[in-house]
Amino acid sequence: MIGTELKAWRKRHGMTQEMLRVELDVSRQTIVVWEASDKPLPRLTELALIALENVPDCRTTTGHRFTAAELPTVRENVRMRT
Repeated sequence: MIGTELKAWRKRHGMTQEMLRVELDVSRQTIVVWEASDKPLPRLTELALIALENVPDCRTTTGHRFTAAELPTVRENVRMRT
């Protein structure tokens, strides 16, 4: 997959740049650069995209945006899991 195909892939799977950034553990700027590039994505990134596409339990983001009032509880829950 080349970088310019990534945006279509991301949108097809209902992901924002931020969601994909979290899933791939890269910076948002990396996603922006990849989506503007006509060069192939790194092989490990392609494999991660295949996993996100085909293994339902692999995804950690849902696209849900928490309200400011919900954030302290969410952060505490995340701390307790780690």
